[in-house]
Amino acid sequence: MKLLNKLFLKGLIVVMPISVSLYVFLIALNKAEGIFAPYIKDLIGKEFYIPGLGILISFLLIVLVGLLVSNIITGSIISFLTNSLEKVPLIKAIYNPLKDLFTLFGGSGPDSMKKVVLVTHPQTGLESLGLVTREEFSDFTTSSEFGNKIAVYLPMSYMLGGMTVIVDRNLTREIDIPVERALKLAITGWIKAEKPNYK
Repeated sequence: MKLLNKLFLKGLIVVMPISVSLYVFLIALNKAEGIFAPYIKDLIGKEFYIPGLGILISFLLIVLVGLLVSNIITGSIISFLTNSLEKVPLIKAIYNPLKDLFTLFGGSGPDSMKKVVLVTHPQTGLESLGLVTREEFSDFTTSSEFGNKIAVYLPMSYMLGGMTVIVDRNLTREIDIPVERALKLAITGWIKAEKPNYK
């Protein structure tokens, strides 16, 4: 029985990460295919349609938008359109948080998560791993009340979530590790997983 449990756990370590990764990847591909497939079929005919064209078109369109944004003229036009969207009452409630989220994790904005810090809890002396999301509050009318404080996102272990705390800068200590590694450490509870030995 102990041997069976050991073999099962070894198999689980291999199968689960692959299965979850493939599942998420296939869902993303299916969604991308489903958006454009009907239009392509109507345009070229069902008999000429090749599965995967929808995914290819989705990819090319995203790259095209990236090129347009990088251009000074078209980038200004797109910026004007997106800024206009931010002012529409119903749309801005969804669009603004999503834009901030992608900008934050994409590392392209001034407040993108580029710094990894350890936040000290004064009462206990314990430290939490965090990602700096904001270092100034000039867009707040009461910005003077924030003083020397910064916003730090504290990801939770084994959960899709976390919490953001506003702390004094003096209670944080920057550590020199990439954001991706910090997130991995936080999500896995700092467990150092050894590379599986399949022998």
